Amino acid sequence: MGFLNKLFGGSAAKEDERSPGQRAALKNAKYFEKMLQLKEHNIVVDMEIRSDLMKQGKAEPYHDWSMSFDYLQKFTVAYSMGKPLEECYDIFITAADWFANGWEPDSTYADMLEMVALGYLLQIPDDKFNGIAKIVEQSDAGSDYPEWKPDGILWFIINARRGGGKNPDEVIYPTLYSYLLDITRMSKEDATVAMKKYLDTWYDLHRNDPWYDNHKKDQAYIGYWCWEAGAISKIMQLDDTTFKDSPYYPKDLVEWVRR
Repeated sequence: MGFLNKLFGGSAAKEDERSPGQRAALKNAKYFEKMLQLKEHNIVVDMEIRSDLMKQGKAEPYHDWSMSFDYLQKFTVAYSMGKPLEECYDIFITAADWFANGWEPDSTYADMLEMVALGYLLQIPDDKFNGIAKIVEQSDAGSDYPEWKPDGILWFIINARRGGGKNPDEVIYPTLYSYLLDITRMSKEDATVAMKKYLDTWYDLHRNDPWYDNHKKDQAYIGYWCWEAGAISKIMQLDDTTFKDSPYYPKDLVEWVRR
């Protein structure tokens, strides 16, 4: 815990110390700077662990997933603290490279949804996006989770990028995502109204997720973002005027056009 104590020192965050470009609320600029250092430290440590395991011939796909998770966390912190999107993009590309080789039968839906949605929003190259989609395809073919089935939201986003493909009419976790899938089948006008309602309830909908209320814990909060709402809004070209200021909606990514 020495590294964490040195970084955070137990000091409380003050709202009036946010940086001008900060995208996430609830913590200050100093907090996010320290969180970025922590995530970079985690990357170094996990890379050393993976390298040692490689030398011993014991590395597994899980260790590639772990690296992708580290970079995805770093991406989220960088986005939350207001880093330029070009810098965030480079971090995510590294996450995508690791993720493409990190599938195991117990790979989780939440990771795939984040990666697919962000891959679409960031307009990453085809080969990088296909590497992410491959993980979804592998789970469709051989997930250990008994509830796993081709998921309508994952494939809606994948198809929007690649064209064609599966068109499932169900989601793996109906309580969390059935309403969002319904939005993808609505007219633009109805979908716009429904998306605002979804974002208004999104945080409480996820009260059983491990990240819920992370801002009340030590060194845990990295921002609360509904990447999938951003991706679907962009795909459907929704007028997000009524919900773009939701604290969970990644409006900068939705508006961004990569040069």
